[in-house]
Amino acid sequence: MTLRIAVAGKGGVGKTTCSALLLRALALSGIRPLLAVDADPNANLHQLLSLPLPEGLGTLREEQKAGGAVPLADRIAFGIERRVSEGDAVDLIAMGRGEGPGCYCYVNNLLREALDRMEGGYRAVVVDNEAGMEHLSRRSTRRIDHLVLVGDPSRRGLEAVSALRDLAAELALPVRKTWLLLDRPYGIPGRTAPEDLGIPLLAALPHDPRLPSWESEGRSFLDLPPGESPAADAVADATRTFLLGLAV
Repeated sequence: MTLRIAVAGKGGVGKTTCSALLLRALALSGIRPLLAVDADPNANLHQLLSLPLPEGLGTLREEQKAGGAVPLADRIAFGIERRVSEGDAVDLIAMGRGEGPGCYCYVNNLLREALDRMEGGYRAVVVDNEAGMEHLSRRSTRRIDHLVLVGDPSRRGLEAVSALRDLAAELALPVRKTWLLLDRPYGIPGRTAPEDLGIPLLAALPHDPRLPSWESEGRSFLDLPPGESPAADAVADATRTFLLGLAV
């Protein structure tokens, strides 16, 4: 069965960076091929993977209006296939924008259908969500094996993580395991102890100047060598742990 991982958190905590590092960790563990899903309308995951930005799934709506002799399901399947940006270890699809301001019902339905159609060809899927739980609340994925909540260790940051955890429970989302991924865990005065949240800590990512320099050079985070980046290595070590079932 394909492993499904969803990454969520409030804005500005580094969800996209953590999604790219999770993909790197999975690939290093021999879990490939992988499918990356950029579920943020302001797509930028492709930049960290050094992949072309694929056409968003939202643009499929206009194509389906054309009609014709080909059945609708086949047209959708073909349209989804054309919207995959292919890489050596990781392929990427992007949700794109909705039909109008704040309207993503059709795009979320397409994303759910795309994952159902495509996941059998991949060992794992990593979904980089928009800030908050909006897309998860619309059940863009029918099943989530690992929900990774990204936050900083400030009081406000951990309160946001706690609120997301509670919302996921309130919505009865199909989540098997929820994790906390702390970004920039050091040097924040008055921080709240993360163990008070009752969410298992997947990793605490140290300040890592190698990541912005690697990004500015236009290099894929998938190509970060082991030992080059403390943050990337922390995610890789933690990911091996839950893949081996030692922390579940």
